[in-house]
Amino acid sequence: MVAQAVLYAGTSAPGTADAAVTAWVQEQVPMSYPVAFAIDAVGMPWVASGLAAVVALACLLTGRRRGALLACLGPALAVAVTSALKPLVDRTIHGDNLAFPSGHTAVATAIGATAFIALAGATRLRPATALAVAVGGTVVCGAVMAVSQVFLTAHYPSDTLGGFAIAVCAVVVTGWGVDLVADALRRRRQR
Repeated sequence: MVAQAVLYAGTSAPGTADAAVTAWVQEQVPMSYPVAFAIDAVGMPWVASGLAAVVALACLLTGRRRGALLACLGPALAVAVTSALKPLVDRTIHGDNLAFPSGHTAVATAIGATAFIALAGATRLRPATALAVAVGGTVVCGAVMAVSQVFLTAHYPSDTLGGFAIAVCAVVVTGWGVDLVADALRRRRQR
């Protein structure tokens, strides 16, 4: 992500790989504009906030307070980081619209990751299976949003890859932080 940010800083045109992937998506992906716009709506603040709240509520109802915190804080961190980076990287598309990294892809990936982590934990899967469910679900959520963004020409493919990377890092760092604080509080109560 950092290498891409440096590579595309201050640009407003697709790279060679961006152009090739965009052409492939436009020609090969069987997606209609209404479907792409519906997927795009997931990245809108009110929809994303609602989805994150649903995941958090499901975690609370199943006794997973750490999961509820992750569902709220992970996507929020992903949005904050993408929002902060966009003006720093200053990559634009369609005039002066900041493009890198894709906030829509970041928030959809982060919400998907928290939902699939919660699902894997709630079903008490074996660790390898839980990891496969969490990673697979995260990749699918991120890929679906990324393809819709490229299909709509709202982002270059590299923008969506950057958003995906930020989301994964945000969720992992947030989960680590939640566990670190919760474990410290539990140890303090046990003294």
